[in-house]
Amino acid sequence: MHEVHIDPSSHPNHIYRIDNFSIPEAARSEFERAMRRSLAFLQTQPGFRGHVAFSKLGGPTKFQYVTIAVWESQAAFEHAKDAMKVYAKEIGFDAAAKLAEWGAEAELGAYLASPDLQ
Repeated sequence: MHEVHIDPSSHPNHIYRIDNFSIPEAARSEFERAMRRSLAFLQTQPGFRGHVAFSKLGGPTKFQYVTIAVWESQAAFEHAKDAMKVYAKEIGFDAAAKLAEWGAEAELGAYLASPDLQ
């Protein structure tokens, strides 16, 4: 397991993929299996620096899960995105179709931890 360290002053080029998921109760165990499978693949990719997954404890947000994956650079992140597309096709997993089947919502984004905002 890779620990996630967020330190913009030491690692200004790290890219943070932050994904938010609203998953109906009936689909959560299948979603969690898919998430673990994806993580196992992503951990093998060059430039992977860590991952953490959060499950909702409380608050008004509609999202039950938030994940953060850390990449050493934009290039590493782009490579991993492309590799993940190939991997998903190889195993027959269509994330958009699965989310629709589950009645789930996702908001996905890549972020930089800007030192001037800290």
